[in-house]
Amino acid sequence: MRQFKTLVLFAGITGAWALGYGSASAQEQPPGPEAREALKTAMLGEALASAKYKLFAEHARRAGNNELADIMAKTANLEYGHFLRWAALYRLVGTDVQNVRRAAQDEADEDAKLYERLASEAEARGEKTLAEHFNEVKVQEEKHHNEFENAGEKALK
Repeated sequence: MRQFKTLVLFAGITGAWALGYGSASAQEQPPGPEAREALKTAMLGEALASAKYKLFAEHARRAGNNELADIMAKTANLEYGHFLRWAALYRLVGTDVQNVRRAAQDEADEDAKLYERLASEAEARGEKTLAEHFNEVKVQEEKHHNEFENAGEKALK
């Protein structure tokens, strides 16, 4: 257990490094389009791995396999640390106003449209239950968009 706590602490330190101490300096040029695309791909992979391993850890813990759960949770944290490293190099985080604007735009442009398309495709395949799930999430994404829009307006005042 002590080794597990040490590794989780290491993941946290890695995250702190990525959020500021190891990020690109303001004097360095931002990554070009190809590098940004590679970093985005890496972030997506690490985010999925982290979420997936958290689910695996929860499942193992419910099944009483605490040793496996600890390994999965530790790895999930390390994968999140990798995500933070790529996010820093990508320069994902900006000012609060920039972040809320980007979040609102993402929810409106990418997420809501994505779920609309996925629901339509599922419906065309006759997968009504899946289409309903996609439509439910689309509504949630639209709510997120509105919340971010409101928060952005408040941030500008």
